[in-house]
Amino acid sequence: MIFWFSGTGNSLWVARQLAASLNDTLVDIARASLDGTTEWTLKPGESVGFVFPTHSWGPPPLVCKYAKEMHLNGYTSTTHTWMVTTCGDDIGLTPEILQKALGDIKLNAAYSVQMPNTYICLPGFDVDDFTTEKTKLIAARARVEKVALSIAERRNVTDVVRGSMAWFKSRIIRPGFVRSAMNDSAFKVDADACSKCGLCAKQCPVGNIAIDADGHPQWQGDCTMCLGCLHKCPKTAINYGNITKKKGRYYHKGK
Repeated sequence: MIFWFSGTGNSLWVARQLAASLNDTLVDIARASLDGTTEWTLKPGESVGFVFPTHSWGPPPLVCKYAKEMHLNGYTSTTHTWMVTTCGDDIGLTPEILQKALGDIKLNAAYSVQMPNTYICLPGFDVDDFTTEKTKLIAARARVEKVALSIAERRNVTDVVRGSMAWFKSRIIRPGFVRSAMNDSAFKVDADACSKCGLCAKQCPVGNIAIDADGHPQWQGDCTMCLGCLHKCPKTAINYGNITKKKGRYYHKGK
Protein backbone atom coordinates (compact mmCIF):
# COMPACT_ATOMS: atom_id res chain seq x y z
CA MET A 1 0.00 0.00 0.00
CA ILE A 2 1.53 3.30 -1.13
CA PHE A 3 0.30 6.56 0.39
CA TRP A 4 1.12 9.53 -1.82
CA PHE A 5 0.83 13.30 -1.96
CA SER A 6 1.74 15.51 -4.90
CA GLY A 7 1.21 19.09 -6.04
CA THR A 8 2.93 19.50 -9.38
CA GLY A 9 3.06 15.86 -10.37
CA ASN A 10 6.64 14.83 -9.55
CA SER A 11 5.71 12.66 -6.58
CA LEU A 12 2.61 11.28 -8.29
CA TRP A 13 4.75 10.12 -11.20
CA VAL A 14 7.17 8.42 -8.79
CA ALA A 15 4.31 6.80 -6.87
CA ARG A 16 2.79 5.44 -10.08
CA GLN A 17 6.13 4.05 -11.27
CA LEU A 18 6.68 2.31 -7.94
CA ALA A 19 3.12 0.96 -7.81
CA ALA A 20 3.56 -0.55 -11.28
CA SER A 21 6.94 -2.08 -10.43
CA LEU A 22 5.82 -3.44 -7.06
CA ASN A 23 2.29 -4.40 -8.13
CA ASP A 24 1.01 -2.24 -5.30
CA THR A 25 -2.03 -0.04 -4.67
CA LEU A 26 -2.08 3.74 -4.35
CA VAL A 27 -3.80 5.86 -1.71
CA ASP A 28 -4.17 9.62 -2.22
CA ILE A 29 -3.34 11.20 1.15
CA ALA A 30 -5.08 14.48 0.31
CA ARG A 31 -8.29 12.74 -0.76
CA ALA A 32 -8.25 10.39 2.24
CA SER A 33 -7.69 13.34 4.55
CA LEU A 34 -10.60 15.28 3.03
CA ASP A 35 -12.84 12.22 3.31
CA GLY A 36 -11.76 11.54 6.89
CA THR A 37 -10.51 8.08 5.99
CA THR A 38 -7.69 7.18 8.38
CA GLU A 39 -8.11 3.44 8.92
CA TRP A 40 -6.61 0.90 6.53
CA THR A 41 -6.17 -2.85 6.61
CA LEU A 42 -2.97 -4.47 5.39
CA LYS A 43 -2.81 -7.83 3.70
CA PRO A 44 -0.47 -10.40 5.29
CA GLY A 45 3.10 -9.47 4.37
CA GLU A 46 2.07 -6.21 2.68
CA SER A 47 4.55 -3.33 2.89
CA VAL A 48 3.67 0.31 3.55
CA GLY A 49 5.12 3.17 1.53
CA PHE A 50 4.92 6.96 1.57
CA VAL A 51 5.73 9.11 -1.48
CA PHE A 52 5.69 12.89 -1.21
CA PRO A 53 7.65 16.05 -2.11
CA THR A 54 10.12 17.69 0.23
CA HIS A 55 8.78 21.06 1.39
CA SER A 56 11.45 23.19 3.06
CA TRP A 57 13.58 20.19 4.10
CA GLY A 58 10.76 18.15 5.54
CA PRO A 59 7.53 16.38 4.63
CA PRO A 60 4.53 18.60 3.82
CA PRO A 61 2.63 19.26 7.07
CA LEU A 62 -0.40 17.53 5.55
CA VAL A 63 1.63 14.33 5.23
CA CYS A 64 2.83 14.55 8.83
CA LYS A 65 -0.70 15.21 10.07
CA TYR A 66 -2.08 12.22 8.20
CA ALA A 67 0.78 10.00 9.37
CA LYS A 68 -0.12 10.86 12.97
CA GLU A 69 -3.84 10.19 12.46
CA MET A 70 -3.75 7.02 10.37
CA HIS A 71 -4.25 3.52 11.76
CA LEU A 72 -3.00 0.39 10.01
CA ASN A 73 -4.83 -2.79 10.89
CA GLY A 74 -2.53 -5.75 10.46
CA TYR A 75 0.66 -3.76 11.03
CA THR A 76 3.32 -5.74 12.92
CA SER A 77 6.98 -5.29 13.78
CA THR A 78 7.85 -7.20 10.60
CA THR A 79 5.90 -4.87 8.28
CA HIS A 80 8.36 -3.21 5.92
CA THR A 81 7.71 0.54 5.89
CA TRP A 82 9.47 2.92 3.53
CA MET A 83 9.39 6.46 2.18
CA VAL A 84 10.43 8.13 -1.06
CA THR A 85 10.62 11.90 -1.20
CA THR A 86 11.13 13.98 -4.31
CA CYS A 87 13.29 17.09 -4.09
CA GLY A 88 14.94 19.70 -6.22
CA ASP A 89 18.29 19.26 -4.49
CA ASP A 90 18.40 17.84 -0.94
CA ILE A 91 16.04 16.74 1.85
CA GLY A 92 17.66 17.53 5.20
CA LEU A 93 16.18 15.48 8.06
CA THR A 94 12.97 14.54 6.26
CA PRO A 95 13.11 10.83 7.29
CA GLU A 96 13.47 11.74 10.96
CA ILE A 97 10.54 14.16 10.80
CA LEU A 98 8.31 11.56 9.15
CA GLN A 99 9.38 8.93 11.69
CA LYS A 100 8.32 11.18 14.54
CA ALA A 101 4.91 11.64 12.91
CA LEU A 102 4.52 7.90 12.37
CA GLY A 103 5.03 7.16 16.06
CA ASP A 104 5.03 3.40 16.65
CA ILE A 105 5.18 2.63 12.93
CA LYS A 106 8.88 2.06 12.29
CA LEU A 107 10.32 3.54 9.11
CA ASN A 108 12.68 0.87 7.74
CA ALA A 109 13.92 2.58 4.58
CA ALA A 110 14.15 6.08 3.13
CA TYR A 111 15.01 7.24 -0.38
CA SER A 112 15.19 10.58 -2.17
CA VAL A 113 14.70 11.23 -5.88
CA GLN A 114 15.87 14.48 -7.40
CA MET A 115 13.28 16.03 -9.72
CA PRO A 116 12.84 19.45 -11.38
CA ASN A 117 12.51 22.38 -8.96
CA THR A 118 9.02 23.74 -8.30
CA TYR A 119 9.37 26.20 -5.40
CA ILE A 120 9.62 29.76 -6.76
CA CYS A 121 8.06 31.92 -4.05
CA LEU A 122 11.23 33.38 -2.56
CA PRO A 123 14.07 35.43 -4.07
CA GLY A 124 16.71 33.23 -5.65
CA PHE A 125 14.32 30.31 -6.21
CA ASP A 126 13.15 29.44 -9.73
CA VAL A 127 12.41 26.43 -11.89
CA ASP A 128 15.35 24.68 -13.51
CA ASP A 129 16.49 25.61 -17.00
CA PHE A 130 15.39 23.26 -19.78
CA THR A 131 18.65 21.29 -19.89
CA THR A 132 18.72 20.71 -16.12
CA GLU A 133 15.04 19.76 -16.10
CA LYS A 134 15.55 17.21 -18.88
CA THR A 135 18.68 15.79 -17.22
CA LYS A 136 16.87 15.36 -13.89
CA LEU A 137 13.90 13.63 -15.49
CA ILE A 138 16.12 11.17 -17.36
CA ALA A 139 18.12 10.40 -14.20
CA ALA A 140 14.92 10.06 -12.16
CA ARG A 141 13.66 7.16 -14.25
CA ALA A 142 16.79 5.11 -13.56
CA ARG A 143 16.78 6.19 -9.94
CA VAL A 144 13.18 5.06 -9.38
CA GLU A 145 13.95 1.68 -10.94
CA LYS A 146 16.82 1.28 -8.47
CA VAL A 147 14.62 2.33 -5.56
CA ALA A 148 11.88 -0.10 -6.61
CA LEU A 149 14.37 -2.96 -6.60
CA SER A 150 15.59 -2.02 -3.13
CA ILE A 151 12.02 -1.84 -1.81
CA ALA A 152 11.16 -5.20 -3.39
CA GLU A 153 14.15 -6.72 -1.60
CA ARG A 154 12.98 -5.07 1.63
CA ARG A 155 16.30 -3.51 2.40
CA ASN A 156 16.70 -1.47 5.57
CA VAL A 157 18.56 1.52 4.20
CA THR A 158 18.68 5.31 4.25
CA ASP A 159 19.61 6.29 0.70
CA VAL A 160 19.03 10.03 0.53
CA VAL A 161 20.75 13.31 -0.30
CA ARG A 162 20.63 15.24 2.97
CA GLY A 163 22.67 18.21 1.78
CA SER A 164 24.79 20.57 3.86
CA MET A 165 23.58 21.96 7.20
CA ALA A 166 20.78 19.41 7.29
CA TRP A 167 19.98 19.94 10.97
CA PHE A 168 19.84 23.73 10.61
CA LYS A 169 17.64 23.57 7.51
CA SER A 170 15.15 21.08 8.96
CA ARG A 171 15.10 22.18 12.61
CA ILE A 172 15.50 25.96 12.29
CA ILE A 173 14.50 27.12 8.79
CA ARG A 174 11.64 24.67 8.24
CA PRO A 175 9.61 25.51 11.38
CA GLY A 176 9.88 29.21 10.55
CA PHE A 177 8.80 28.55 6.98
CA VAL A 178 5.79 26.52 8.12
CA ARG A 179 4.73 29.27 10.55
CA SER A 180 5.19 32.30 8.33
CA ALA A 181 5.37 31.29 4.67
CA MET A 182 2.96 28.39 4.35
CA ASN A 183 -0.20 30.38 3.70
CA ASP A 184 -2.17 31.55 0.70
CA SER A 185 -2.51 35.24 1.55
CA ALA A 186 -0.19 36.34 -1.26
CA PHE A 187 -1.82 34.36 -4.08
CA LYS A 188 -3.53 36.53 -6.64
CA VAL A 189 -4.98 36.15 -10.10
CA ASP A 190 -4.65 38.43 -13.11
CA ALA A 191 -8.32 38.82 -14.00
CA ASP A 192 -7.52 39.91 -17.55
CA ALA A 193 -5.34 36.87 -18.21
CA CYS A 194 -7.55 34.34 -16.41
CA SER A 195 -9.60 32.23 -18.83
CA LYS A 196 -12.00 31.16 -16.04
CA CYS A 197 -11.32 27.50 -16.84
CA GLY A 198 -11.49 26.47 -13.18
CA LEU A 199 -8.51 24.14 -13.53
CA CYS A 200 -6.86 25.60 -10.43
CA ALA A 201 -9.82 24.61 -8.25
CA LYS A 202 -10.06 21.17 -9.83
CA GLN A 203 -6.36 20.52 -9.35
CA CYS A 204 -6.06 21.76 -5.75
CA PRO A 205 -5.38 18.58 -3.75
CA VAL A 206 -6.83 19.97 -0.53
CA GLY A 207 -9.92 21.71 -1.95
CA ASN A 208 -8.66 25.13 -0.91
CA ILE A 209 -9.75 27.05 -4.02
CA ALA A 210 -13.30 28.26 -4.69
CA ILE A 211 -14.45 29.97 -7.88
CA ASP A 212 -16.21 33.29 -7.33
CA ALA A 213 -19.18 34.69 -9.23
CA ASP A 214 -16.87 36.21 -11.84
CA GLY A 215 -15.19 32.85 -12.50
CA HIS A 216 -11.94 33.67 -10.72
CA PRO A 217 -10.17 31.62 -8.03
CA GLN A 218 -10.42 32.55 -4.36
CA TRP A 219 -8.08 30.89 -1.86
CA GLN A 220 -9.77 29.77 1.36
CA GLY A 221 -6.95 29.94 3.91
CA ASP A 222 -6.10 26.25 4.23
CA CYS A 223 -3.28 26.01 1.69
CA THR A 224 -0.56 23.37 1.75
CA MET A 225 1.69 25.45 -0.56
CA CYS A 226 2.10 22.72 -3.15
CA LEU A 227 1.93 25.42 -5.87
CA GLY A 228 -0.10 23.18 -8.15
CA CYS A 229 -2.50 26.01 -8.97
CA LEU A 230 0.30 28.38 -9.88
CA HIS A 231 2.28 25.98 -12.06
CA LYS A 232 -0.67 24.36 -13.83
CA CYS A 233 -2.53 27.54 -14.79
CA PRO A 234 -2.62 27.42 -18.61
CA LYS A 235 -2.58 31.23 -18.86
CA THR A 236 0.09 31.88 -16.18
CA ALA A 237 -2.54 34.07 -14.54
CA ILE A 238 -1.77 33.02 -10.97
CA ASN A 239 1.13 34.50 -9.02
CA TYR A 240 2.39 34.60 -5.47
CA GLY A 241 2.62 38.32 -4.87
CA ASN A 242 4.85 39.91 -7.48
CA ILE A 243 7.83 37.65 -6.90
CA THR A 244 6.76 34.89 -9.31
CA LYS A 245 5.70 37.09 -12.23
CA LYS A 246 8.89 36.70 -14.23
CA LYS A 247 9.67 33.17 -13.13
CA GLY A 248 9.14 29.91 -14.95
CA ARG A 249 6.46 27.29 -14.49
CA TYR A 250 6.73 23.50 -14.29
CA TYR A 251 4.54 20.48 -13.77
CA HIS A 252 5.17 16.84 -14.54
CA LYS A 253 3.18 15.69 -17.52
CA GLY A 254 3.03 12.10 -16.31
CA LYS A 255 5.09 10.46 -19.03
